[in-house]
Amino acid sequence: SCDSLSRPRGAPSSAISITAMARLPLLLLPMLTLAVQGQPPYPLYKQCDSAWGDDIMVTKTICSVGCLMSSVSDGLGGYNISIPAADGSYVEANPGTLNKWLQLNDGYDESDDLIESVVPQIDPGRITWPEDGMYKTKDGLTYELIVQWIEAGRVVIANVLEGHHFVLSVGGSEDGDTIEVHDPGFDTANYSYTDDVVGFRIFDMS
Repeated sequence: SCDSLSRPRGAPSSAISITAMARLPLLLLPMLTLAVQGQPPYPLYKQCDSAWGDDIMVTKTICSVGCLMSSVSDGLGGYNISIPAADGSYVEANPGTLNKWLQLNDGYDESDDLIESVVPQIDPGRITWPEDGMYKTKDGLTYELIVQWIEAGRVVIANVLEGHHFVLSVGGSEDGDTIEVHDPGFDTANYSYTDDVVGFRIFDMS
């Protein structure tokens, strides 16, 4: 799965490609987005951008399995957190520069999955992988709490499409279910909290 946090029962652990995910039904819902307070203006980086899409993570490309890493780079970009480069300089955060840094700092496991606890090493004073960062399911969570976290400026990355994909959550809706997202893999603007989201990964940045 694309750095999968939660796979459907019986699904293989290997990565699912963007091409395969594109065959899954997606629904763009009309929605009224709630005003968001306290969060930065996040960029939207596409994992298949020609500037880095063919770059290898461990064994697979960013385009194939880099949805979680690309969503993290959106968060870093929103907070203007730069990436330390190999030559000692600092560069703008995007999937290409973040991938290079993760490769040099043991940021992936052998299955191309991001190791979240490594990310704060980019800038320990501004990035935290908190104790409540990993939610393999939505147990103990509510839509209202997730929207509260988004509005407070937490970097809320949703695991969607039965666990095969990750997107950055950027807003809620008055319908009490729709989450507005920055989707690195598809031109999808929102997902249903009830029907599409299976879990979350949360970072705190400043």
